[in-house]
Amino acid sequence: MSLAWRWGLWVCLWAGSILGENVIAAEEAGGFPNVAFYRGTDAPLDLLQAFDEVIIDPATSALPSPERYPHTRWAARLEIMQKDYQSTPAAWLEKTLTPLWEKGFRDFYLADETGLPSMEQFYTTVSAEDRWLSLALTEIHEKFKGARTFLRNHPQVAEANSNLLTGWVVESIFQPYDALQGWFLTVDQGRLNETLSQLHRWREKHPDVPLIDLELAQKYDRPGQQALAQKSAQAGLVPYVTSPDENSVGIGKLNVMPRKILVVQSLDPGTAIEEGTGSKILSLPMDYLGYDIRYVNVNEGLPEDITPDRYAGVAVFLDKDVTDQDRWRLWFLQEVHRHVPIAVFDRFGFDIDFETAQALDLKVLSGGYLPGATARILHTAPMIGFEHAPQVEIQDAVGLAIGPSGQSLAQIQVGDKVMDMAATLPWGGYALAPFSLEYVGELNRDYWVIDPLKFLRQALSLPAMPVPDTTSQNGRRLFFVQVDGDGFPSRAEFPGYDYGAEALYDQIFKKYPIPMTVSVVEGEIGPTGKYPALSPTLESIARKIFALPNIEIGSHTYSHPLDWILADPRYGQQKKQLSMQIPGYTFDLKREVEGSIDYINGRLAPPGKKVRVLQWSGAANPTAAALEEAWKAGVYNINGGDTLPVKPDGSWTDISGAGIAKGKGDQDYQIYAAEMNENIYTNDWTRPFYGMVRVLETYEITEFPLRIKPVDIYFHFYSGTKLASLKALQNVYEVTLKQPVFPVYTSDFIQKVLDARHASVAMQEGQWRIRTGRSLREFRLPVGEVPDLARSHGVIGYLSVPGGTYVHLGDDQAHVSLLPVDHPTDRLPYVSAATAYITHFERQGRTIRFDARGYYQPYVLLSHVDSSCRFTVDGEEVRPTEGGKGRLKVSFPPSMGEQGSGHGIEVHCHD
Repeated sequence: MSLAWRWGLWVCLWAGSILGENVIAAEEAGGFPNVAFYRGTDAPLDLLQAFDEVIIDPATSALPSPERYPHTRWAARLEIMQKDYQSTPAAWLEKTLTPLWEKGFRDFYLADETGLPSMEQFYTTVSAEDRWLSLALTEIHEKFKGARTFLRNHPQVAEANSNLLTGWVVESIFQPYDALQGWFLTVDQGRLNETLSQLHRWREKHPDVPLIDLELAQKYDRPGQQALAQKSAQAGLVPYVTSPDENSVGIGKLNVMPRKILVVQSLDPGTAIEEGTGSKILSLPMDYLGYDIRYVNVNEGLPEDITPDRYAGVAVFLDKDVTDQDRWRLWFLQEVHRHVPIAVFDRFGFDIDFETAQALDLKVLSGGYLPGATARILHTAPMIGFEHAPQVEIQDAVGLAIGPSGQSLAQIQVGDKVMDMAATLPWGGYALAPFSLEYVGELNRDYWVIDPLKFLRQALSLPAMPVPDTTSQNGRRLFFVQVDGDGFPSRAEFPGYDYGAEALYDQIFKKYPIPMTVSVVEGEIGPTGKYPALSPTLESIARKIFALPNIEIGSHTYSHPLDWILADPRYGQQKKQLSMQIPGYTFDLKREVEGSIDYINGRLAPPGKKVRVLQWSGAANPTAAALEEAWKAGVYNINGGDTLPVKPDGSWTDISGAGIAKGKGDQDYQIYAAEMNENIYTNDWTRPFYGMVRVLETYEITEFPLRIKPVDIYFHFYSGTKLASLKALQNVYEVTLKQPVFPVYTSDFIQKVLDARHASVAMQEGQWRIRTGRSLREFRLPVGEVPDLARSHGVIGYLSVPGGTYVHLGDDQAHVSLLPVDHPTDRLPYVSAATAYITHFERQGRTIRFDARGYYQPYVLLSHVDSSCRFTVDGEEVRPTEGGKGRLKVSFPPSMGEQGSGHGIEVHCHD
């Protein structure tokens, strides 16, 4: 009889499926850490970091970076086989634990893999294995100072060595699992009650040692996992419910929200992923909803790791026919079976036969139409007609109707047939053409027919969770400036300056003391470039610009490649100009990136400054290899995207998201410019030369009715060559700085985007648990909700606007309890808005203290304060000014530069 089967038979005798009257009363495991277990490869660290302790298999997972995940401890799983008991504990530890200690592990989980459970030792004497484990625990704590240990099962060992344990792990108390047969077992209630009573007595004797219940459940049954976790928590245990292979993100008291969406497209071989319609138009709504996108081309293979613990859903946007429709259909149905929601735009991409229709709760309407039949719209939901009213022709009709579980969003009639062209169902939803997008030929533009935010929320059953926000900080809209190096050698076409770069130095870079990121093209100004005779003069101007305290340094490459995809060796060198013509130079990726950075750092940058950003040139379509080259060079990257809506015909389809993933990590992630540059607004410099003023329309469209992008003044050195373009640029600066914006460096914005990709959002007992990263400090709540300051931690304030509530964090983690917006509060003072970074925030009743640092005219708006409160900046009492809507405004000197000292601010109000 196998050990697994003996375990299954034995456990049937003592465990039960329903709590009885004699089990442990429901109680809080207050103060105990949230613990997770993960044994698979490719661990989803961004999700697992929501837990306080994660037990991983060091054979498949390296120790994660404590800098990236500072609030999570990672314990190495040490497998103990029957043969290991034949050696001494000291010898076994030398072989297994010592190498892991040298790699940085400090937490260890002793997992007995002998097959028979040790929980039965509640009723037996101490075994030889128990004595061996007790010696091993003693040896660990004597030899490895500071080690923390978790033990699996072995009650007698846990009893005798509780002072050496960080946590004791028991298994499958409520739902045993037969690993050999793959069965979950029915259990005996009486024995369950007895076991729970034993565990309760153990907890009473050792209240400071977490008693962790590791339960197993069906991999794709998230509701079942949650119910099992609640049952365990009600019994006073620290629960964690995961799949039998321990290869998924489970549920404990903490329920981590999956924050990835897979976007499926159908592209021709070799087509860059960013060229798909899904890439162009779905990234914005996904960003706004708080999700990170992974793109896949259905014709190049489909992933098998799309599970509901990691993915909130799948969005399908197929530009072309799918090559292998049968394979695509099977994958689609597999994800439906796995309970991963799917939202389909335009078309399914496969024929829906009877079996498929039955699985999707659809009906296929057979038969043709009578001659002269026309299509008419019978009904549409309010989300239809978002930017363009639907217009349907008979050739658009798709013979589908929903079953009883569906909700129709758009219904048409053709002859005697009534069809549902858009609907939501338990598995997700669909919006078929023309009820998804409408192409308007005279404007050469697609418009949304269906509201993508409402449709995605409903079809994918997205929770109303806090959303990482990269448009704002402390309620104020982020504002950054990026200058591409093109045109640095161009002459000024008006009196007073030889070069346009000099005009920009005087009229922009010095005049507006706000953060700006300025780049140069080495091949334009360097001695090995195209204009060696001009190099001394041009380099001198560049040094003056880079020496300004408000300027962050960027590189715009060596030869300004025009098409990075054609430069990729996978496609071969094409017979077209890839970059500016520099005598004797052949394209080299390392030279473009690292070489140009080394040149700027060595010849142009002042002491204490280095290149921070690589700004992509030309089509701004870097390959994964180019992105990795920038990452290896230690700089951030930006450019690309197509955000350029203007009045009166602008559309959300004209607005890109924050970036695009071209691989699995940050090293392969391209950050997009928030808005487009003056090349677009001047029609590639063919007039009007003052066209840059129209970017103000773009800023307005992306702010109202919802703030969906920060402000990005993005231009080239050409803007300094013509008086009209220079004045237009000054106008854009003047108007922008009168708005409630928060000026930051481009690198600040980029860091927030990267942090947003990795932020974890989890729910525990009605409270949101958020962990971000070094830079991200802003989250957005749904309309009508505000944080309960008295019960939240890490929240410095909030600002309610028509699109929701911006919640400001003071650090990289927070616990957020919510209240309705009109709920009475204790009227604690808080930061309503600020144009400054706020750190070291402390609250004592109605007194708050914090440090604040801002680049340009920084201030803090405070709510629930009045003139009776005392305000100090750096220990000196100050008089606040009115900030509108019952708020008071405290201003302080700016701290210009990439790093700068902050100011200590205190607000003392009477209780």
